Amino acid sequence: MANTSSNRKTQQSESKLLFHSKILTAIFGQSVTEMVIRVIFTVAAVGTLVVIAVGLLSPSTAPAPNSTQTSADHPVGLQVGNTAPDFTLAALDGKKVSLSDYRGKPVMLNFWYATCPGCLAEIPGMQKFYATQQAAGKDFTILGVNTVDDTPTAQQFVQQYGLTYQIVMDANDDVVKLYNIGATPTSYFIDREGIIRSVVVGPVDDTALKQYVKQISNT
Repeated sequence: MANTSSNRKTQQSESKLLFHSKILTAIFGQSVTEMVIRVIFTVAAVGTLVVIAVGLLSPSTAPAPNSTQTSADHPVGLQVGNTAPDFTLAALDGKKVSLSDYRGKPVMLNFWYATCPGCLAEIPGMQKFYATQQAAGKDFTILGVNTVDDTPTAQQFVQQYGLTYQIVMDANDDVVKLYNIGATPTSYFIDREGIIRSVVVGPVDDTALKQYVKQISNT
């Protein structure tokens, strides 16, 4: 009788189990409540792992630095809105001068030579305006690139016309080619950030010069 009672208890206990498989019982538990709790924790754990994995695999969306944006917005080129191509040439005293030396200042980049009719027409007004700006404490500058003459000829011209702005010599036409100069004079008006704001082929009169310089000085 004792054995029969014991067998009945064992059968009753086994009948209360959700699964006959011991493996499934170990995984999901012995009751509905225990199974629900384990399923909830499992789903939560899997969801957390998925969120972490997505965060690690997704590309960063942080904004690019300002300098990169500026470079992308203003690529180096010869059109208005481009960053003016940099270059280095020798001044009349042999000193090396780069366009980038003037970053932070409004610049008139002027291509010229001594016997150029248009250059002879505009240079006296350019010098006068430049001298006035300097006397007023303005940081406007002119960088004159001589495209034809040798150094003695350019020096004589500078003395004759009393030029006080910087002159550099493009002896090998490197900058002429870089800027694709097809006519002289040609002037690029470049703002403080090195961005081309105006391009003028031919002589610039006094009124236009003031307008162009005002534009690059205010940007």
